Amino acid sequence: MKKVFGFLKELRKKPYGKSVFFFSFYFIFFVVIFLILFLGGNKDIEEEKETNGVIYRNPVIYNYSFNYKVTLDNNVYEYIGNKKSSIIEYKYNNNEYYNEGNKSYIKNEEWKEVENPIKVADYLSEQVINKILQSAYLESKTTYDNGDVAYNLLVSSNTINSLVYGENTDIEETPNKIIVSLNKNKFINSISYNLDSYCKNSDICNNLNIIIEYNDYSSKS
Repeated sequence: MKKVFGFLKELRKKPYGKSVFFFSFYFIFFVVIFLILFLGGNKDIEEEKETNGVIYRNPVIYNYSFNYKVTLDNNVYEYIGNKKSSIIEYKYNNNEYYNEGNKSYIKNEEWKEVENPIKVADYLSEQVINKILQSAYLESKTTYDNGDVAYNLLVSSNTINSLVYGENTDIEETPNKIIVSLNKNKFINSISYNLDSYCKNSDICNNLNIIIEYNDYSSKS
């Protein structure tokens, strides 16, 4: 150690010594800053996403209970149930169903495969929800005294066509509105879509509103 200090002392006496010390100090400084940002910035990266100021815990990695309410051309469809791992169990029109992957089943005396009864099911997919929230842009934000936060987001019909249907379109229109409500722990309480603009420009419906309510989150087993 004495030899090291002796070498450094002699180095400082040389004309180029101060420059070496100067650049060495800043090199070490930036290395330390990089390590802090790299190690700290990856915390909860699988659980938390940030979307134009919206921070939320990703539903894909949780089990939860839900209430889906779809109003399509003034007809109301409601689905109440829960998600357990990759299986969604729910009730609709007093019947029991479950979905696993791309298959749907209804319970009579036995479980029987049927067409998916969930209207506009593509919009209820966790993966699609995440993509839409990440692609929407922030209009306004409201923070409540209890710690809940509501974000008013806008998303174009062109973005929806691209994310949900893989289609590239160039529609000039009023953006569609989304309201995302988070609790103080950054879990999504509800998502409300108003997709009337999308309906009118796509000629597939007259009006479309979707309300998704989540509760009873628990980690996947």
